[in-house]
Amino acid sequence: MADISETLRSGVEHHLAGRLAEAEDMYRRVLKINPRHIQAVHLLGLVAFQLGRHDTAVEYLNLAIKADSFHAPLPADLAEIYRSMGKIPEAIASYRKSIDLNAEVPEAQNGLGTLLETVGDLDGAIECFETAVDLNPRYAEAHANLGRVLEAQGDFVSARAALEKTLELSPGNALAHLGLGNCAAVDGDWPAALERYQQAAALSPDSAEVHFALGKAQLALGNLGEGWRDFEWRLRCPSLALRSFPLPSWNGVRLYGHNVLVHAEGALGDTVQFIRFVSELIHRGGTPVLDVPAPLAVLLAQSGFENMVRPDEPAPECHLQAPLLSLPYILKLENLPTAPYLSASQQLVTEWSQKLSAVEGLKVGIVWQGNPLAVLDRFRSITLAEFQPLAALPGVRLISLQKQHGLDQLPAAVEQFKVIDLGAALDEAAGPFMDTAAIIANLDLVITCDSAVAHLAGALGAPVWVALSTASDWRWMHQRDDSPWYPSMRLFRQAKGERWAEVFQRMATALSQVAKARLAKT
Repeated sequence: MADISETLRSGVEHHLAGRLAEAEDMYRRVLKINPRHIQAVHLLGLVAFQLGRHDTAVEYLNLAIKADSFHAPLPADLAEIYRSMGKIPEAIASYRKSIDLNAEVPEAQNGLGTLLETVGDLDGAIECFETAVDLNPRYAEAHANLGRVLEAQGDFVSARAALEKTLELSPGNALAHLGLGNCAAVDGDWPAALERYQQAAALSPDSAEVHFALGKAQLALGNLGEGWRDFEWRLRCPSLALRSFPLPSWNGVRLYGHNVLVHAEGALGDTVQFIRFVSELIHRGGTPVLDVPAPLAVLLAQSGFENMVRPDEPAPECHLQAPLLSLPYILKLENLPTAPYLSASQQLVTEWSQKLSAVEGLKVGIVWQGNPLAVLDRFRSITLAEFQPLAALPGVRLISLQKQHGLDQLPAAVEQFKVIDLGAALDEAAGPFMDTAAIIANLDLVITCDSAVAHLAGALGAPVWVALSTASDWRWMHQRDDSPWYPSMRLFRQAKGERWAEVFQRMATALSQVAKARLAKT
């Protein structure tokens, strides 16, 4: 037995010193003396894991777990190996086994929480992280994880408390600063967010997620040069899963007729917002080949954009590539091209002029709902009922431009106030956004939440008002009621603590003045 103890001790010393081959040899010597030595089997499994022999590691740890007596952390060790192999369901089951054996191990609770977060069970993750910090109030990693998931759930007050506790325990935690920056951004306090992101970047200078957030804060504050530079780090963020192409990246040099594959990313509104920069690429002598979302292809073609290829189609031969949202950085632009760069079909404009000719008064198109699958949709979408103060104004006629999501709100709303519904055929025959663009050309004003239609109206040069929550996106910048992206746009923002009702009351006051001015001219 003494030989076993001495050999095991020697193996552990090698193991702790990183001499894995020597440690493995010692553990195997122990097993030659006693093949049922569970601790040696356990340690051999950990060595195998560290050496990259995952299947062997699983085999050893399962042997240890099946023994008559073993330590409760063993299933947690196995869970980490499964996690590294990408076997998330097996890892979750192993963590649950560990907790069943001993629920008082905070590391197991924290590990299970991170896995539940991975599979989208945020409520379960929060429960695990809360248990972990209850078991060990000084467990900084669990506090940080709790703060991150609370932030994802939209509970920013609790998230802020958890993240501040993290920094109390671990002042150098970059992700806690990142999370607190995100909380500040949701409050509309972009200067405070910038300060947090800068602290995070100083602590974690190679973090793509941190620099991407820093870039958005710089852009929100109007620091375009620094903002575009850090915004490029989004290309390295695994969470965004951006497409890549086997072509050299364009660096902004003169192109001399080379084809450049410009590929869209993000939501439809991003493409509408950034497609303006393609003209600058042409000025550099290049021929853009546009890989754009299918719903925008007809509209962009109508607006004069050529050489479009849909994501499911083979692209013509290209020499270089550039992500669409990288163009302002590549082009080193400090100023934004603002002239209207999209156009409606004149034929459709004429057709809709005739269809809307019977509508008297100030014609106001409205959109209240964005894509509910968007990460921050709960901060941008609005219920249709909030538009009632606008409908109550004399001489104002609300016309729905809503498509798909949110249409279920129309029946209840029209019982309270009048909204003209143009029907489900909108944009069906002519193509996505084609009717909408033509209708906008016939309206006096568009009032919308943060949506693709906001970008469309701005790109058409049409008057558009956008209702924004305190958690508005970086592109609408900080505390501005106008937009350098779209000169025809006016922004109506929630102040901190305000509801949408206050925003729409201010909007109703402004719209009343527009309606009176219109009436005075007639």
